[in-house]
Amino acid sequence: MTVASTTQSPECGRPSPPLPVLLRRVVGLTFVVSFVEVTVYMDVGRIYPGIMTGNTVEFGRSVALHHWSNAVLTGSAIGSFFCGCMCASLIRRYMKWPCWELLLMAMVLLIVTFVRLSPTLQNLLELPLVALAIGMQGETLTRFGGVSLQTLVVTNNMVKFADGFIGRYIAVWLDRKRFERTRPTPKEVFLPGAAWLCYFISSMLGAIIEQISRFGLFLPIVVLFLTVYDLRHSRYAFN
Repeated sequence: MTVASTTQSPECGRPSPPLPVLLRRVVGLTFVVSFVEVTVYMDVGRIYPGIMTGNTVEFGRSVALHHWSNAVLTGSAIGSFFCGCMCASLIRRYMKWPCWELLLMAMVLLIVTFVRLSPTLQNLLELPLVALAIGMQGETLTRFGGVSLQTLVVTNNMVKFADGFIGRYIAVWLDRKRFERTRPTPKEVFLPGAAWLCYFISSMLGAIIEQISRFGLFLPIVVLFLTVYDLRHSRYAFN
């Protein structure tokens, strides 16, 4: 079966991960982003630290209508995210171990956890720091078992899931002779679908925990460290 293949990775000589391992990694990283997104959204009000499509639209609207305070807020989120992506890109090029970005992200979130306890520091630092951290994650893992997937972008994952589901189950059922050769693999269907579902469930969990404790960001920090441990010690390939 394609998913359980043990073909060797050309980069590290380790076998390609099976579907359960890929799902574990996708779910872990998606959980981190969604949990952090909803936490910061509830803190700063209608600004997401990692959803740049919405922020760009809001930034343009604010500038056009001269809502300068909101323009500064959304602009700082966009700029910080861009800086995070550039930092992660440099790290990926100069360091042999790409998981440094995830460790740095965990350190930034740890700082943010304590920044949130001070209203003065929170208003000044929380949004740009978290945007920086999420930008780092966006540059770390973008392929899972050969499947191109962004754990930050829900819309794209929904499109991929819909296309994969139709290609694997509906199109082949309608015309097997025509579509059998281009039939998507199970991981091309389930990985983007799992990413979207996890994003939804994690946002619910983040919203609930935020009502109970101001230290909720410790949970995604723990998940980041577990993910790094998995990537470092797993017998399966990194991508």
